[in-house]
Amino acid sequence: MKNLYAEQWRLFKTKYGIHFLWIFLLFFLSGLTAYFYLLRDEKLLVILAKWVTAMFSQKDIAHLDAQTGELAFGLFWNNSVACLLIFLSGFIPIFLPTLAIICFNGAIIGIIMAYLKFNGNSVMEFLLAGVVPHGIFEIPAIILAGALAVTITLGVYQKLDNRRFPLKSVILDALKTFLLVCLPLLLIAALVESFVTPLFLGV
Repeated sequence: MKNLYAEQWRLFKTKYGIHFLWIFLLFFLSGLTAYFYLLRDEKLLVILAKWVTAMFSQKDIAHLDAQTGELAFGLFWNNSVACLLIFLSGFIPIFLPTLAIICFNGAIIGIIMAYLKFNGNSVMEFLLAGVVPHGIFEIPAIILAGALAVTITLGVYQKLDNRRFPLKSVILDALKTFLLVCLPLLLIAALVESFVTPLFLGV
């Protein structure tokens, strides 16, 4: 197990790290841009806030019992599917799908923050109590899935340019990282969001 994660750390430093950094910056700027722009357009803010609320309602996890672990499993499942879609977008030989999904996720946080500010609630309290506890695990998993997708896309281009390029090795390494790093991070995030975050929010 130790050797497995030592290898993952090596891959992160040599292959994924730079992509992780740029995608994190894109995620952060997407949220920040949505936040400040929507504070200047209250009509659009209300429309988007309702849309985000409806989107989360459609996931049908609000009714799940946190005490039995149903909520944690529901959160883990939904987030895993979302990260899998980001990962699989790397097989599309353009970067747009991956970057669009990352921007979308960042913008959602910006929309929520802007709506809270619009209604006179504390954005900082929301971030510290409602996002940070599980977000320190969930957000890196999302960003890493994006970095893996970019790595695969670059590998596809290199394969098209050079038939001898070991694309299969790149894909297998990325898949291992997804299974060994992304999914465990999402599991921890789901458990924290289900059992710990409500304590900070006083729910």
